[in-house]
Amino acid sequence: MNENFEKYIEGLSPELQEKARACKTKEELNAFIADNDLELPEEALEMVAGGCGTPLKCDRCGAVMDHLYNSFWKCPKCGYSKTG
Repeated sequence: MNENFEKYIEGLSPELQEKARACKTKEELNAFIADNDLELPEEALEMVAGGCGTPLKCDRCGAVMDHLYNSFWKCPKCGYSKTG
């Protein structure tokens, strides 16, 4: 998960926030949402670790990049960004 995901779950109870953070895939998060009668935008679902497939490594420093939206990626360590 990244800090952008946190803004989508901040209104949930602490218990539900913990359960949302425990989801490792987009499918797990979808099941959690359905089971708890919640709504999250598609972009929040894409922020789940593993929800975007294989993590993309930064071309500059090698850190795992954050998938922000569609095909835009940004490195939280060095700030490098790329599309694709």
